[in-house]
Amino acid sequence: MSKDSVQEPHPYYDEKSIEKEARIRNLFDSLDHKGQGVVYTKDISEACRLPAHTRYASDLLNSDDENGIDYDRFRAHVIEKEQELWDVFSAINQQGDHRLKPDELEYALKESGIHVTKSDIEALVQYIDTEGHGYIDFENWRNFLLLLPHETTLTEIYRYYQTTTQLNADAEVVIPHTDEAARNAYKYLTAGAIAGCVSRTCTAPLDRLKVYLITHTTYQPHLNTPHHKASSSAILNAVKTIYRNGGFRSLYVGNGLNVIKIVPESAIKFYVFETSKAIMAQMTGAQDKNSIPVGARFIAGGVAGLCSQFCIYPLETLKTRIMSSQEGQGVRPGALTTMREMYKTGGPRAFWPGLFLSLLGVFPYQALDMGIYETLKVSYLQSMDKAGAHQGLPQGEKAHPNVLVLWMCGMVSGSIGATSVYPLNMIRTRLQAQGTPGHPFRYTSAWDVARKTYKADGVRGFYKGLGPTLFKVVPSISISYAVYEFSKRSLGIS
Repeated sequence: MSKDSVQEPHPYYDEKSIEKEARIRNLFDSLDHKGQGVVYTKDISEACRLPAHTRYASDLLNSDDENGIDYDRFRAHVIEKEQELWDVFSAINQQGDHRLKPDELEYALKESGIHVTKSDIEALVQYIDTEGHGYIDFENWRNFLLLLPHETTLTEIYRYYQTTTQLNADAEVVIPHTDEAARNAYKYLTAGAIAGCVSRTCTAPLDRLKVYLITHTTYQPHLNTPHHKASSSAILNAVKTIYRNGGFRSLYVGNGLNVIKIVPESAIKFYVFETSKAIMAQMTGAQDKNSIPVGARFIAGGVAGLCSQFCIYPLETLKTRIMSSQEGQGVRPGALTTMREMYKTGGPRAFWPGLFLSLLGVFPYQALDMGIYETLKVSYLQSMDKAGAHQGLPQGEKAHPNVLVLWMCGMVSGSIGATSVYPLNMIRTRLQAQGTPGHPFRYTSAWDVARKTYKADGVRGFYKGLGPTLFKVVPSISISYAVYEFSKRSLGIS
């Protein structure tokens, strides 16, 4: 901001005391519906049509103050807030003409770590610019943000714009009926789809190895139970066997279907996760979806896992059967051939074996995976923000996790989640693969799988293939989260 722009006069400073007093009094009276001379949290909540626990009301009035706030305290708050808003306004207004233009706002937001698109900026300006000038003057800026919580930063201002009230020049409260997750649905779906596609393709050989170790067993007719080959339990021998049956391409058997499956699965999972976090924020009274309690994050992750798993379960079964099937000379059947065979032998139910068991396992798995990941990431960002404040970084400048941090968060969360529910995953995979050349056994139920597995290999039998699973999960989850975060940032969402 230039020296000249600081010295340039503005009506805000030239406003006469009697005019300022009248303006503040009118605002106070508009919130004091009953004319009691005090304003309570519920008065602002009712005026804004917000739940009583909304922080934008409670932070202003200190909701534990049963006596409310009188005019003198309200006036002091408004005067202090107006000065803070003027400082932020002036810092953004590089040209010093008291008109915030779209390019100035876009630059300031991106400097604060908020990546927005041209359309986002245009919507913001149109929303605050009640006169339709194409820019934001200080009067509109002030009237829009007077109920902003005490931390007056550009980041907080943008969040306020996205989630709460608008106060226009006539002191009438207007609520934007938009939901951030719903408004940016296609962006979250796109980011999730990209993350799933990249991560699954990078780790396809490890997924192939995991399924091979789970399903390839030696059949014992007198027991009708699976017995794992000692040689196949070694990862190196398994890799050699897979390579011998089809060369390098055999490591990517089923990857095309995997990608077809993972794109909607990942897109649905991440979108439902973001939506669930927003809902949990409303239910818990959190300031935003990134500030919800840890338990709420776990619930959001579990719900996301349930929705995505249910939607793509037939594709999951089809993929498993293709990877466990083999025709002459090591040739594996295609997707259509496998689908026809499945339908011929079992009808529509053939595509849903072990669904209940899968949903039972996916909820805690995704709750742990996504919940732990989100908690670790948020904790890191909070610590970085605090460190930045101590180091004198500009107010409102937010940290962003780098690739290594995202990788580590994904490694920890994925490992814990996968290990905790692995026995359920193993049983489900054997149910899906039953009757194939790689796993010729037949089961009557999930309990039958568990009983025969325990009879053949004991407790250790429930963890066959855990090693390659973790080798797959660590890079897969880490890559997925890293790509998702960077895709969101590129698409201008948080």
